[in-house]
Amino acid sequence: MTSVDVHVDWGLPGLRAMSDLPVLVIVDVLSFCTAVDIATSRGAQVLPMRSRYDVPPEGTVLAWPRSHDRWSLSPSSLQTLTPDVRLGLPSPNGATLCASAGNATVFAGCLRNADAVAAAAARVGGPIGVVAGGERRDGELRPAIEDLLGAGAIAAALPGRRSPEAELAATAFLAARNDIARLLADCDSGRELVEMGFPHDVELAAAVNASRTAPVLRGGFLSAA
Repeated sequence: MTSVDVHVDWGLPGLRAMSDLPVLVIVDVLSFCTAVDIATSRGAQVLPMRSRYDVPPEGTVLAWPRSHDRWSLSPSSLQTLTPDVRLGLPSPNGATLCASAGNATVFAGCLRNADAVAAAAARVGGPIGVVAGGERRDGELRPAIEDLLGAGAIAAALPGRRSPEAELAATAFLAARNDIARLLADCDSGRELVEMGFPHDVELAAAVNASRTAPVLRGGFLSAA
């Protein structure tokens, strides 16, 4: 894999396939990595948790699954975070991938921080693996266009030779860049969030490069690089 500088793959199988790479970027646009971007941009730290039944370290506040008025997996709920907060954030996709990434340098990427994460990852050095989280359907991985676009945004901003998968992801993002908001609102995951009453989460997730934060995993917590 070392002849290629930028790789893109999907979910836990893709993460395992790229386990030998020194840098991994986890992409879960709706909603874990967007939530992480909002939290770390405010100076908070995020503990990626596979399950809310895991026991977080003392002093860590456990997030709710999704809520308007409590800190939760909803990115818009995290806009009131303060820099002293250490937030345990469970997620079956993005958080699980971050927690499973082994010894690599791990970044949490999304559309909001694509350029910032790409620049930070490039400074560490490659090759770099970009893992599109996807969604779960009936216990199986469902590729999700929001994560394809997020992975493509990061791949497009990274220097070096791309794998065919990374090239196609980057091409998809560049072709759709001016229509991202509509695509996210109308994709399966976006429509689900809107129907649940969280349209603002979709709007936050669709704000391409609105953030200059590159969340990196250090000591088990994601914080601003």
